[in-house]
Amino acid sequence: MSSTPQPPLILVIDDDDAIRATLLDMLELNGYRTASATNGRDGLALAQREMPSLIVSDIAMPGMTGFELLRALRAHPALRSIPVIVVSAKVERAATREGMELGADDFITKPFTEDEVIHSIRTRLEKKELLDELDAFAHTVAHDLKNPLATLTGRLDLLDLTIGKADEQALRHNVREASVAAHRLTRIIEDLLVLAGVRRQEAAPVALEMPALVAEARDRLEDLLRRTGAAVAVAPELPAAYGYAPWVVHVWSNYLSNAAKYAGPAPRISVGGELRPDGQRVRFWVRDGGPGLDAAAQAALFVPFTRISTVRATGHGLGLSIVRRIVEKLGGEVGVDSAPGQGACFWFELPARPPAPKGPALPPPPLFLP
Repeated sequence: MSSTPQPPLILVIDDDDAIRATLLDMLELNGYRTASATNGRDGLALAQREMPSLIVSDIAMPGMTGFELLRALRAHPALRSIPVIVVSAKVERAATREGMELGADDFITKPFTEDEVIHSIRTRLEKKELLDELDAFAHTVAHDLKNPLATLTGRLDLLDLTIGKADEQALRHNVREASVAAHRLTRIIEDLLVLAGVRRQEAAPVALEMPALVAEARDRLEDLLRRTGAAVAVAPELPAAYGYAPWVVHVWSNYLSNAAKYAGPAPRISVGGELRPDGQRVRFWVRDGGPGLDAAAQAALFVPFTRISTVRATGHGLGLSIVRRIVEKLGGEVGVDSAPGQGACFWFELPARPPAPKGPALPPPPLFLP
């Protein structure tokens, strides 16, 4: 079974068939998943069932208007944070103000262009992602850091109390547990710093010497690989790809460390890569012969950082969320192929060619819709 992240789901609610079809076409051509409803009541029910990433809604609709829909969404605990873009022929300032007061995130009037709609959607999704990320960051600091910190301080207190009283074996046990907690704290802090850097930094992709990056990741994990008895076999040749070396080393480190820790005793790990059939991307992988992952476990992998507070696969959580962020920012994709009892193959894809230079974009023609 293969698991890959899905693009955002956009819900379009409009009773005009032509406008609804136009918006759906625009969204699908730009890589979004879509769902649609012809009135506010059905749209609300669909939103509760599908939990879309964003809603695009008309105002004047039968049964439940767009304004009534906004009130219902903002009153619903699970739906209130979903961005809503209102698309309407109404251009009166009062209508715009009412929509914004009810919680609309943007107001687009007809006729509209594809560029106008897509830009608004991307902006709202980026804003929501940032706000959700701040919440998830706070959760990570409050919970993930708190537990190992409590262990560390507790073991140090025990050491202070038992020095000169406890035997050497007990003292060594407390030191060992304190060291494990300290290393866990370090890893979490390093992951958070990488995540912050990925968000802030714009990295120009360059040709990567992938064997050297795999070697660097193995060097970083030398103690872990030795402690777990993991054997890593790297393919004689790894194809070149384009990306940013420090981030890609982090991806390799995460995949290799997960395989070493969760693939059973003395795991046998293989590393490889190949050009995809379309010639546009290169897929790299880390394969292990461990217990494998069922569908439920796979669904909890590679979740956006915004969801790690509610969905977390044992041991993976934050690390794979950062891997996804890195690879997607480099223009690639991540995933896992696995089944219970058949091991797991974690993979990521990067562009096989340098990005095309950006030229001046011509403004799209307006879509004169009724």
